[in-house]
Amino acid sequence: MEERAPHWNAQWIGPENDPRTELGAFLYRCRFTATKPVRIRVSADQRYKLYLNGSMIGFGPQRGDLDHWFYETYPLTLVAGENVLEAVVWNFGRLAPMAQHTARTGFVCEVLEGDVAGLSTPGTWEIARMDEIDFAMMHAGVGEFYIDVGPGEIHGPEAERAWRKPHGIAGAVDRGALTGGTPWMLVPRTLPMMQYERRAKPPVRRRGFQGDVASSPDRTVFEPVDLTIPVMLDFEALLCAYPRVRLTGHGKVTLTYDEGLWAAGGGKGHRDEVAGKSAKGYQDVVQVDRNIEFEPLWWRTFRYVQLKAEGSVRLEAIDAYETGYPLESRSTFEGDDPWIRPIWDIAFRTAARCAGETYFDCPYYEQLQYVGDTRIQALIGYYLAPDRRLQRNAIETLSWSMRDNGLTQSRYPSRQTQIIPPFSLWWILMLYDQMLYDRAPYRHDHEELAHGIIREWRVLTRGDQQRTYWNFADWIPGWPMGVPPSGATSTVHLLTKLMARIALADLLVHQPFATATIHADELTANILEAAHLHRHKRDAAQAPTEHAEALYRVCQQMVGLEPDPWPGQELEAAKAARCTYYFQYYKHLAMRPTDYLAELGPWKEMIENGLTTFAENPEPVRSDCHAWSAHPILGFFQLVAGVTSIAEGWRMARIEPRPGSLRRFEAKIAHFDGELKVSYEDGALAIDTPIPAELRWKGQVSRIAAGSHRF
Repeated sequence: MEERAPHWNAQWIGPENDPRTELGAFLYRCRFTATKPVRIRVSADQRYKLYLNGSMIGFGPQRGDLDHWFYETYPLTLVAGENVLEAVVWNFGRLAPMAQHTARTGFVCEVLEGDVAGLSTPGTWEIARMDEIDFAMMHAGVGEFYIDVGPGEIHGPEAERAWRKPHGIAGAVDRGALTGGTPWMLVPRTLPMMQYERRAKPPVRRRGFQGDVASSPDRTVFEPVDLTIPVMLDFEALLCAYPRVRLTGHGKVTLTYDEGLWAAGGGKGHRDEVAGKSAKGYQDVVQVDRNIEFEPLWWRTFRYVQLKAEGSVRLEAIDAYETGYPLESRSTFEGDDPWIRPIWDIAFRTAARCAGETYFDCPYYEQLQYVGDTRIQALIGYYLAPDRRLQRNAIETLSWSMRDNGLTQSRYPSRQTQIIPPFSLWWILMLYDQMLYDRAPYRHDHEELAHGIIREWRVLTRGDQQRTYWNFADWIPGWPMGVPPSGATSTVHLLTKLMARIALADLLVHQPFATATIHADELTANILEAAHLHRHKRDAAQAPTEHAEALYRVCQQMVGLEPDPWPGQELEAAKAARCTYYFQYYKHLAMRPTDYLAELGPWKEMIENGLTTFAENPEPVRSDCHAWSAHPILGFFQLVAGVTSIAEGWRMARIEPRPGSLRRFEAKIAHFDGELKVSYEDGALAIDTPIPAELRWKGQVSRIAAGSHRF
C-alpha cells in the first residue's frame, strides 16, 4: 500500500454536465513538456486505460465503491520535448458489470512530483467523445443463465475527434474529508497492477466447425484467413484476456466468446469437440472499413472465439493479452500418482482465472466476490505464497457491505444488494483464517462487525424472519435455490453459526482452541445423534445431509476433539443429500481420508471431459470455471501433507501426513519464515520446517522444533 499524499489539489473533470449524454467512451488528452522526472496519480469513473506517447502504461482504477474509490500512482518516463498523456475513460452506466460502481463519468489526474504546468486536471486537458465505440447487451443464447459482466462493445474505424475543454465536476478529496462536494472518496490502490501479458501460443483453427474443413495451422504461427464462413479459434485453455484482432476488408464481424461450445440437445459435452456444436456466448462487433485493429475496453473470458462476418473481411492476426491478479505459486506438490500434476495445474488455473481486483466466483458469468467462494480462494492463497494482499482486500471490501441489519452482503462490490445470511458467518471464518495464516494488524472494527452478525443470527432463527433472505447452502437437486429444508434453522446453517461463534471467541484471545471446552459442551448439548447421523435439536426437517455431517466433524476439530468416523453407509441408507464440488471441501476436511486421491473422482472426470478449469457443478453446468472447485490444492497440502496452522500468524504448524496410496510425495509450502517441506518415500518421512510443529505420525503425537527431521 502506497503512502497517502497529504491532500488533493486537482479536480475531477468530465464530458459535460448532462447525464443523458455522458455514457460511452471518451478520450482525455494533455500535451506537456517536462525536464525532470514526473510522478502522477490518476483515477476515473468507471474505468480507464492510460497511455503515454501512444503506449499503455496502466489501467484501473482498482475496483471499490464510492466510499472507497481507488487511485493509482505512476512514474512517467518522458521524452525530450513534447509528451502526450491520454486516458481512454468509459462508462457503461447500469449495463456495466454488476461489481462496478459508478457516480458519473469522470477523470482526475494530479502531479505528485515534478514541475509540469497544465498536467493536473483541469489544467490544459482536452476531451473528445470516441464516436467509434458503442456498446449493447449482445448475448448469443446465454439468456437462460444469470450473467452480469457488462455489455458487448461495438467498434468501428476511428472517427474524427471533436476536441473541447472538459466540464469541471468537483474537487478531488481523500476518504474522510467528507466535504459533501464530491461523490468519490479517494483511497490509494492496495493491490499490485493487474497483468497484461501477450500469450505467445496462438490459437488453433478448428476443423469440422460448420463446414470449415481447413487444416489446422502450424501451432507457432497464426495463418490469416478469409471469414467467408464462420471460423472457430481454439486457445486450448480457458483465458481471461483482452483479445486483439486485426481485420481488413469491408463489412461487420461478430466475435462470440465461449468457455465451451454447446451441443444441439443442450449441454457442452466434451470440451475439445466442435463438430455439431454452436457458439453460445457474449459478443463484440467490429465494423471494418479497409483495416482496423480491435481490442475491447474490458477483458473477456474464453477458450473459443467464433468470428462471423457479413461482407468481405479477412482476419490478418489475433492475439490474447492475459490479465488478472499476478497470482504466484511459490509452493508445489508432487507425487507418484499421474493424476496429481493435471489436477494441480487445472486447480491453479481455476484459482488464477477467479482472481482479479477482487476474487471472482466465476470470470465468465459474474465476476462477483461471493463470501462462500472467497473463503476457499483465500485459503488457497495462504498456501501458495506469502502474498496476503488479495485476501486482506477481500476481508476489507466485504466488510464495507455490512447492512443495518448486522449482516454482510453475500457478494461485494456489487450495485445490487443480496443477502445470504450463512455467507456472513463464513466472513467471520475468514477472520479466523486470517488469524491463523496471516500476520495482519488486528482489526477491532472487524471484531465488532462479527459480533453484529452473531446478534442478527439470533434474531434470524426466531419466527418467520428466516424466510426473508436467501439461506443458500449448496446447489443440491431438490433444494429450491440451494436452500436446505428448514432454511436458516437447518443443521448445516446452525453448525456454520457454531463454527463462527467458536472462531470469534478464539479471535478475542488471538489463540485457536482457546474456548474448546465451552464449545465442545455446546456441540454435545445441541446436536442429536441417531444411527451415527446428526441434526441440531432446532432443525424440524430432520433431513440427513452430508453437509451437516461434514460441519459437525469440522466443529469437533475446531474444539480439539477427534472427529467421529465418516458415516458413509448410514448416509447411503438414509439417501442423504450429497455435497457438490463446493461443499466437498468441508466433506474432505471432515473425512480426513487416508487416500485423498481416491476422493477426487469428479475432478478426474472433468479433466477427462476436456475442461481446462474446474466447473461450478456436475454436468450439465453453466460455469466451466468456478473458484470453489479449485480446493484440491488445499487437499494436497492440508490432507495429504497434513500441514495446517495451529497458532496465530502460522507460528506453529500441525503436520499429520496421510500418504494413502502414494509411495512418494513432496510438499513445499512458501511460509513467511521460509520453506516448509514435507517429503515421504516408501515409508520414510522427512520434514524441514522453519517453525515448531506438532507432528502426528503413525499413531504418535510429538513436538518438533524448527529444523530438519527424519523419521
